[in-house]
This record gives sequence, C-alpha cells and structure tokens, in this order.
Amino acid sequence: MFLSLHTQAQDGKGVYKNRTFFHLERYWDSAKVCSNPHKGWFIHYYDNSISNYGDRLAPNDSLPDFPGLNDIYLRLAWSYLEPEEGAYNWKLIDSIINRWVGWGHTISFRITCKETTGPPYATPAWVEKAGAKGKMIQGGKAWAPDYGDPVFLEKLENFHKAFAARYDGKPWVEYIDIGSIGEWGEGHTAFSGWEDVPVTVVKRHVDMYKRCYKKSVLLISDDFIGQRDTDDGADYEIYHYCLQKGIGFRDDSGNVKWYERLGFGPSCIRSPELYSKVYKKIPVVLESDHYSDAVQNGMWRDGSGFERAIHETHATYIGFHHYPREWLLENKVLAGRLANLSGYWYFPKFAMMPDTFRIHSNRNYLRMTWENHGVAPAYHRFKLFVQLINKKTGRSFIQELRESDNRTWLPDEIVAEQYKIEIDKKLDMGKYDLLINMLDACGFHNRKIELPLKKERETVSGWYKIGEVMVN
Repeated sequence: MFLSLHTQAQDGKGVYKNRTFFHLERYWDSAKVCSNPHKGWFIHYYDNSISNYGDRLAPNDSLPDFPGLNDIYLRLAWSYLEPEEGAYNWKLIDSIINRWVGWGHTISFRITCKETTGPPYATPAWVEKAGAKGKMIQGGKAWAPDYGDPVFLEKLENFHKAFAARYDGKPWVEYIDIGSIGEWGEGHTAFSGWEDVPVTVVKRHVDMYKRCYKKSVLLISDDFIGQRDTDDGADYEIYHYCLQKGIGFRDDSGNVKWYERLGFGPSCIRSPELYSKVYKKIPVVLESDHYSDAVQNGMWRDGSGFERAIHETHATYIGFHHYPREWLLENKVLAGRLANLSGYWYFPKFAMMPDTFRIHSNRNYLRMTWENHGVAPAYHRFKLFVQLINKKTGRSFIQELRESDNRTWLPDEIVAEQYKIEIDKKLDMGKYDLLINMLDACGFHNRKIELPLKKERETVSGWYKIGEVMVN
C-alpha cells in the first residue's frame, strides 16, 4: 500500500517509506480550457481570395474570446504577391502579420498556383507571357499551369527564394505548406480534368521547397497522395519521398460529404495511416470543409465527426473555412473542448520527493509523473520550474528543472521524470509550499503553459501548488 498512517487524504499527500508523495488527480479539471501555444485552432484569414474570411473582423478584433486560437493561416494566390516579375506586394500580408503577431499569434502560409474562384490567374499572368505552358479552363475562369514546365518552375522558385528570404525561420511562423500544385494547392486536379501530375514533377516541387525553406516546418496535403486517379503505386512513392525529405502532412477533408458517400465513415479521413508515421516528430494539421457546406450537408452535426478526425490524424492544429465570429457564436463550447484535445494536454499525476528537503544534501530530488491526454506530443521543448515559498516569511527559491523534456510525453503514456533539486544553502528551515511552472520560451512566445488543474491550485499566477513540504 502507498498510503501510511501519515497520509493526509484531504491534501492528496502520502508517505511511502521515507518519501513524501502527492496524488494530484484530485486537482484535475478537464473542463478548463487551456489556451496553450503551438497547438489548437487556426483561422483562415485569407482563403480562396483576399476577401475571405478575415475581412469581416473589426481592425482591432484579435478574437481574445476564441478558446485556444493561436495560428492565423494565410492561403492566397501567388499572383497577389508578385503581380509583376520581381515586384513584390509584401504589404498585403505584412499588414496582417504585423497586427496578429503583435497580438501574440503565429502565422502559417500556403501560396497557391491554381484557384477555382477569384482572379483567373493564381499563377501571375506574366508567367504565361514569359513562355510557361498552361491552359485556360472552367470556361475561361481559371488558368492552370503545366506544373512541370521549366519556365513555370524557374519563376516559381525565384518567388519562393524571395519569400523565404523574408519569412523562413521567423519565430512566429508555425509552418509553410507545399501548395504549388493543383486546386487550392492540394495536389489534385479535380477542376482541371483529373490529370495526375507526374511523380517526377511532384518531387521537383518538394525539392524546390526544401532548397528554399531551410528552417520552417514544411507540410503537404494528403491529397498529393490519396487523390491520384490512377492506381499505379505513384501515391506511395510520393508518400515515402515526403517521409524521406522530412515533410509532414495535413488533411483538408474533415466533414467533406463526398468522403462519407464513399464510405470512409464519420471522420471522413481517407488515409489515417499517413499521419501515424509523422505525428511523433512533425505536427499534423486538420481542416474542416467550409462550415456553411458542412452544415448544409448535415456533416457538422455536433462536431463529433471532426473530433473523431482529430483522434485519427493526431492533429495539433485544427481549423475551418468560415468567418470566425459567426463560427464561434455557434461553437464556443465545442471550440474549448477541441482546443484541449488537439496537440498536447498535460496532466501532472504524481509528485514524489524525500520526506524532507535537506539544505546541505546533494540527494534532494523531485519526481513528477505526467499524462498527456492530447492526441499528439509537443514539438517545442518547454522549460519546467519548481518554486519553494516559505509559509512563514514568504521568501522563495526558484530552480529550472533542466532534466525535463516534455517532447517525450506521448499520448496515452504515463511518463515519469526525476529532477535534481539544488537547495539554496541560505534557505530558512521550515514549511514551504512547493509549486511548479512551465514556460514556452521558443523565441517568440514567453507564455506560461496552462495546466488543467483547479483554479485554487494556481496560488501564484502561472504557478501550480503541488503541496506543502519541509526544508531542514
């Protein structure tokens, strides 16, 4: 038995041999929304065109009441940013970036070469005039490039070199999509004749992105693999090539009615096995169908299908196509619940230490046991701290627990870490509150990581009380 005659059940405190431990599950609060960095919701600020979906937000509206909102996704056509060769319209996105980054949000990008709405030329018209091959389709509403044309590829790489020189590796960039092939950058040609883009061409695009972007996380739509028309093995050739190159995956098919009709079930995830190979090292992005379509087609329902998709893909970032204020009005409770579930979600389970911290001992330690109730690990290493506060004098001692590495706390596993405590020799003897704190210090954020513990345990802002200990 763990418990002894010295157990204080009301505090979750027990004594095991000559050790003190705290059972922390009694303080868990899974209903608390933990708005933590590098996970959770993203909104499409630009989508299909520069008129969707951020244009309805007031200029000073940072959506502070949106649970777990972190990332602002800019998906727009190449032609908006380079209307003339070498003349870049960075102001179009910098005006958005500067505002949202100033509010503490990260930014992610997809630059497309083929759209189905908006201006006919997602690839700038001057690229065709320079000799790139392509065709006008959809009754003259859209120009589709030949994705393997050497002129097209040369001009495209020149653009991405310039884009990367400006944005690659910025601490506020979460990821960049490989979005230069197919409708909306998804890799398929559903509006262009269902012509499979040759594997050699897809590889050239992947290689081009790898040459240009040396620092940022690169993702690619699963449709580059699963939406190919011909069953010739090319899909898994592309898949393994992306794995070899360290490319992650995203799924833009949540709540798409067509997948339900095909029999893929309520999650609408066609290829869940793709994500199992990457999610432990690279974040997965999951995107719902346009919200209005999902509602009209009876796909949104109570959000349960999308929730199941989060589990199947191990998604860290989740989003939707819609006006964020209107969506939030109808889904705020769901937004909080899914913000918690996506990515990491840390619950401290046990804390164990010597029965007394001894000032002149080099054998003081703190052992913490953690559970990750999210669907994915974290991809940033956070800093973990311990604080001892003298209950009589209020004097405190803080130490970073450098042995901690939260990136190893995987979903559905119970993980224990032991940290050496180096007590300040000038510390007074007596009874202390023992608290922990976790901090994201990635170079952009300096945010405290919220833990799903009851409010009364946050006795100091950002610090969670584990229990009372003795220092002697």
